[in-house]
Amino acid sequence: MWLETCYDIMIFYRGLEIMAESLKTQEPIAVANFVINLANENKLSVTNLQLQKILFFLQGYTLDKYQVGIVNGTFSKWQYGPVQKNVYRTFRDNGASPITNEYSDAYFDELGQFRTQTPEMKSIDNNVRDVLKSLVLKLLRIPVWKLVDLTHKDPSWCNYKDEIMEYQASDYRNEEIESCFVNNEAELK
Repeated sequence: MWLETCYDIMIFYRGLEIMAESLKTQEPIAVANFVINLANENKLSVTNLQLQKILFFLQGYTLDKYQVGIVNGTFSKWQYGPVQKNVYRTFRDNGASPITNEYSDAYFDELGQFRTQTPEMKSIDNNVRDVLKSLVLKLLRIPVWKLVDLTHKDPSWCNYKDEIMEYQASDYRNEEIESCFVNNEAELK
């Protein structure tokens, strides 16, 4: 009996390792570009506020399902919910208007030629990519203020409201992000 239990535990953890291997952590702007590109391909709009909530719920989903976050970065607790600061800064000039273009780096190479490079998600299993696409499309169709409300109702935000309003709140911990996703999963379908 003890040996069977040990074997079952080993199989379980190996399964987690395989799942985690199918999802590699990505740069925040690459995940943002993934969302923006999907919105554009499907004739949907996405604002910076909406993008922030989608990134947050994607992070929660991957933490829950793959035990690894897709975004290589932190989320801050702000007045209107979670914010990935690097992505926010990149698109803040859009204000409340839809983001129409992915972010691209512009630079001159060693030969003086002007180049652009658009950060993209890399090394993601096609099945995982399809699952993420499906989730993003669902999230894009949820009104942005509903996404904000879902994050506000979660203890990870509402228990820190005073600190948030005074700009004193600590960043979200991965456990809080995962819990917020799990607590709201039914609303996100």
